[in-house]
Amino acid sequence: MSNVFDLDGGQPPKPSVNFDLAKAEDLVCDNCGGHFFNVVFMFKKISALMSPSGKPTMAPIETFACIDCGTVAKELLPKALKNDGSQLI
Repeated sequence: MSNVFDLDGGQPPKPSVNFDLAKAEDLVCDNCGGHFFNVVFMFKKISALMSPSGKPTMAPIETFACIDCGTVAKELLPKALKNDGSQLI
């Protein structure tokens, strides 16, 4: 079974008996059109005021970057980070 990501941040859809992966649309890099991606991490700094421990900390966020040009696949970012304006890579 393949990994399926819900792009709206909810639960992944249940597999369908008639699901044909060959007919699914490929995700391509917005920058270069590449079809392959590596797992990468970005980090968010969490201030002591917002941290559950009361100490400054870092939160790793797993996402994907094009192996050809390094562009982060914004479509695969968590919903809360898609429009925050930060420089990703």
